[in-house]
Amino acid sequence: MKVPIAASLLLFAQSAAATPCTALNGTVLKLDGVAQTLGLTAIDEPGPPPYCAITATVSSNANAAQSQIVIAVWLPETGWNGRFLGTGNGGFAGEINTGAMKTGLLEGYAVANTDLGTGNLFKCIPLYCGSREGFTQYGVPRGGLHGDAAAIADFGFGATHLMTLAGKALIQDYYGTPATYSYFHGCSTGGGQALAEAERYPGDYDAILAGSPAYDRTHLISGGAGLYEVTHFAPDAYLTAGARTLAHAGLLAACAGRDGGLTTDNYLTQPAMCNFSPTALQCTGAPGEIPCADSVAAGCTCLTADQVIAMTQYWHGALDSNGSVLDPGYERGAENAADGLGTRETLTEPAYDSIDAWTFGKQFRWQTLFKTVTEPAGVRAGRIRALDETPVGSSNFANVVNATQANLSAFNTQGGKLILYAGYEDPVIPSADTIDYYNQALIDDPNTPAYTRLYLAPGMWHCTGGPGADAFGNQSPNQPPDPLSPKDDILAALVAWRESGTEPEKIIATHYINDNEAQGIEFQRPLCPYPRNARYNGTGNPTHAASYRCAPGKPVKNQKFGRGYGPN
Repeated sequence: MKVPIAASLLLFAQSAAATPCTALNGTVLKLDGVAQTLGLTAIDEPGPPPYCAITATVSSNANAAQSQIVIAVWLPETGWNGRFLGTGNGGFAGEINTGAMKTGLLEGYAVANTDLGTGNLFKCIPLYCGSREGFTQYGVPRGGLHGDAAAIADFGFGATHLMTLAGKALIQDYYGTPATYSYFHGCSTGGGQALAEAERYPGDYDAILAGSPAYDRTHLISGGAGLYEVTHFAPDAYLTAGARTLAHAGLLAACAGRDGGLTTDNYLTQPAMCNFSPTALQCTGAPGEIPCADSVAAGCTCLTADQVIAMTQYWHGALDSNGSVLDPGYERGAENAADGLGTRETLTEPAYDSIDAWTFGKQFRWQTLFKTVTEPAGVRAGRIRALDETPVGSSNFANVVNATQANLSAFNTQGGKLILYAGYEDPVIPSADTIDYYNQALIDDPNTPAYTRLYLAPGMWHCTGGPGADAFGNQSPNQPPDPLSPKDDILAALVAWRESGTEPEKIIATHYINDNEAQGIEFQRPLCPYPRNARYNGTGNPTHAASYRCAPGKPVKNQKFGRGYGPN
């Protein structure tokens, strides 16, 4: 059929207007032979730097009613460093983590991220994914992912793997060459994604950076519910801001400066060395005492008996109805974090309990985690087993959403390198969780030190923030003073290890004035490979990293699981 001249000119104009980026519109991704591309768009973004922004939606089982995974891939149009960087998400995802992507893009990487399949179908947000009372304004089905085995598997591991395959395929299509090396960096849920990749798909990435990994999600959530119980079901057990401030001041007075740090530090360098007990702060009934049970009282001076119990379990780990530890406790210092205990204490139900709705159903109510509202028995051991053993397809819930198979020898065989990191004062995922994973990896593969390092950041909260040195190429909004340098950028150190064989040693971490890099450096400290820790030399400017050395430290053993939770 002859095409009219006007129409042919229009087609020519449209073709001429296409760029290498927009030419990718409508691309059908060939991923694992099962996944189906539901749509793909590509547009040129001005940046800086200018980049090709691709958004794809795929279904892991070719059934859009059960699985819809959103994947974002950003390809630098100039200055590509030849590498691919997969990035992780937070909480229940439901959205693209553009912040992590922007950081990688500015460093020259082709970057990718995914909503983990919880956005389009389930309308999840990082803190909420079904069932929580008071969030009906989101219009989310009460059960979240309940009954959808494909979506649960997408969240647990499938979406990250498909994101990786999509990123690599689009790099090949756009640049005409594959990435020379592939890296992954994620913290929190992203750290769990990182470990799931290393365990399940050891050939996906050449090296992986995993921060504060939520790898044992079911027991982390159960531990959080146990702590909620102990702080909410006694009239004066609630840990008010005054109670937490008093406990923090008490432990610093008892322990600061005795673990390699300074007596003037507002955090501990090795918190596991501190044995300070909240019983030292318990009210005695003496005249003039001001109990910390009153949330508005100023200048409280002592803890109630129930607050002592609550603070003890916060530091040592919540217990189930058998008296066993659900999950490691938080280290001393984490109780004062602005993004942790204080925030969760104000909730009207346990944090992240959407997970329970995925297994126990649409009618789940958080109160059923306890014996009764007025007579709690803690999170029952049988209930935790029921959560773990809920069938998900041909597997079970724990195997799908947890990443607890710590033998990474197959990853090592592929030449992979792994760096783990966490903040000692993490109030969301206990730092001991990360240490437990590393210790289990050592047991499962004695060769682990040849390809794995662990760094603990004193005074750092969850992934970033806190009174300690918290900017080192992690997920801090602040860049290190010398980004892309292995000496103070932990991702750059990983790259140097994988590509040049330069083993990472100390990483210089920075704390900026008012947590704002534009205001300049307040102080720096070296982060040392665990179990070594920074120790002040006794001379030199205490704000300079050069005044500290990496010295043998005391391994963390005060947070060992009470029974067989964690890696197995």
